[in-house]
Amino acid sequence: MFSVATSVTTVFTLTGPQDRLRQIAEERAYRTCAADQMTWEDDTTLVMTLENGIGTPFLHHGDGLSDEYPDVSIRGMEYFDCFDDPSFAKWQGGQLVYEAELITVFSILFPTDPSRDWAGCSASFWHRSQPLSAAIAENCPDLDLMPLRQLAGPAPGWVQTSDGFATLFLRLPSTHDAQDGLGVIFYPGIGRSTLLTGIDRFGGVARFRRQAYGQIGAQCPELRAVLRDCWKAEEKKRRKARQERRVLKRKASKEGKASLFHLFDTDPWVV
Repeated sequence: MFSVATSVTTVFTLTGPQDRLRQIAEERAYRTCAADQMTWEDDTTLVMTLENGIGTPFLHHGDGLSDEYPDVSIRGMEYFDCFDDPSFAKWQGGQLVYEAELITVFSILFPTDPSRDWAGCSASFWHRSQPLSAAIAENCPDLDLMPLRQLAGPAPGWVQTSDGFATLFLRLPSTHDAQDGLGVIFYPGIGRSTLLTGIDRFGGVARFRRQAYGQIGAQCPELRAVLRDCWKAEEKKRRKARQERRVLKRKASKEGKASLFHLFDTDPWVV
C-alpha cells in the first residue's frame, strides 16, 4: 500500500504598523515559520508562508494568531497541491470576519488575451457560500467574469469556449451585483450536459444539476441551434464511447469487479 504525501501551503498576511509587525516577525520566527519564509509586501504588510501544513487546523492556527495579536488585521489562505479548492479567512480585532472554501464545480480556460504568458482567462465556478464574494474580492481581486462580455458568442448575451471534451456556454450576470448568470456545460462526446444557475461575477454558483440535452434546449431556446450542431458533430464519438463503456462493464462483471465500475466514469468533473 502506497502512502501519498499531499503538499499543503498556508499563507498568513498580517497588516498593521511597521514597528508592530517587526516585533511579531521576531516573536514568530521558527514558531509559525522559518525566518526566510517571511516576506514584506510593503512597510505595513508581513506575509508568513508555511509549507506542508502547520501541524494544527488552519482556522485554529489563525484564531491563535488573532488572539495573540488583536491589533493587526490577518488574512489567511490554505490550499493543497496546485491551488485546488483554496480556503480563505480573515481576522480583525481578534475576531473571525469570514471563512470561505472555494470548492470547484467546474473550471475551463477562455483564450482571451494573447499578450499574456498563459493560455487565457480561467473561468472557475464554485459552490457559493455567504462570505465567498468578500473572500474573493479581497484575496483574488483579478478574478472577475464580467470582462468576458467583450467576446463574441453563439447567441446574444452568451459566450462560449471548449477544451475539446467539454464545451461551456455562459450567460454572464446582468449587472456586477447580480446573481442571475447561467451556464451550460455540454459534453457532446458522451451525451451529457449540466446546468449551472445563479452565477455571480466571481463564479459563485447557487445550484448545478445534470440535465438531458433536450431539457437544456427547452430551458435555453436561444442555444438550440448551436447545441444541435454540437450534438450532431459528435455522434460517432458518442457511439464509440457507449461501446467502450459496455465492454468495460462486461469485463468488470466477469471479473467480479462490478462495484469498481465507477472508476471508469467518463464524466469526472460534475455529478
